[in-house]
Amino acid sequence: MNEDFEDDNRLAYAGLTALAELIENVGSTPDPDEDNRAYFVAWGLLASMHRQAAAVVLLHRKGLGHEAAPNRRALIEYMAQIRWLAEDGAEAVDTMNLALKVNQKKLRDAADLAGISYDPTIPDAVQATEIPSNPANQFINLNPLLKRLGAPLLAAWIGETQLAHATLTAAQCFFDDTADDKVVLHGEPTLRSGAANPADHSPSTAFVLLWTAMDAFNDLMKGQPWSEELQRIAAEGRLDGARLRIEPDEDAAG
Repeated sequence: MNEDFEDDNRLAYAGLTALAELIENVGSTPDPDEDNRAYFVAWGLLASMHRQAAAVVLLHRKGLGHEAAPNRRALIEYMAQIRWLAEDGAEAVDTMNLALKVNQKKLRDAADLAGISYDPTIPDAVQATEIPSNPANQFINLNPLLKRLGAPLLAAWIGETQLAHATLTAAQCFFDDTADDKVVLHGEPTLRSGAANPADHSPSTAFVLLWTAMDAFNDLMKGQPWSEELQRIAAEGRLDGARLRIEPDEDAAG
C-alpha cells in the first residue's frame, strides 16, 4: 500500500474513533415547537452510516477493501442525504416521502405480479397521502443531488457503483486479457496498470464522509453542540473542514 494512504488511514482510525464517541453521546434534542422530521430522519441515516463506516474499516483490516465498494457507495449516499436534510429540512423530508410513495407502488406492483400476499395497510396509507410539490423534488433521484453537492462526489459514487454492481468493470478486476496469446485469471482483485484503487484508502474515505455528515447533522441540533469537537477532530485528522452545501441553481427543475 502507498505510504501516503497508510498515513491517511492511521489518522482516519483515530478520527473515526473520536466521531464514534460523539455519536454515542448525542445529548441534544430539537426544538419541540418546530417541525423536527429532518432531525429524526437525519439521525436515523447517521446512525446507519456510522455502522457502514465500521463495516468499511473491518473489511479493510481483513484485506477485503475491494469488497467494501457497496459500503463506500452507501456512505456517499447517506452523507448526501444528511447534507440535504440539513439544508432543506422539511422540504427534503417531503421529497423523501414522495420517493417512498413511488417505491411502495413499485414494490406493490412487483408483489402483485409475483402473486405474493402482503399487508396492504402501509402501501394504502402511503398512496393516500397527499404530498405537496416543492423545489426539492428534483432530488428524488440521487444523481442531481450528488451533482449539486459536487462533481467529484458524483464521480466517486459512479465509480463505486461500477465496482459494487455486476458490471464489466467489476469482472475485469479478476482477469487480464491484454496479452495477445492468453487471458490471465485472478482469484483476487487486480486492477489494470495505472488504475487508482479506492480500496487503498477505504478508512480515510469513511472518515471524510462520516465527518461531513456529522457536520451537517450538527446544524440540525439545538445549539450545534458538536462544533468545537468536530473542528478539533478535523484538525487532528488533517481535514480542511470544508462544508458541503447545496447552492441555489436557477436552471434546476422544480
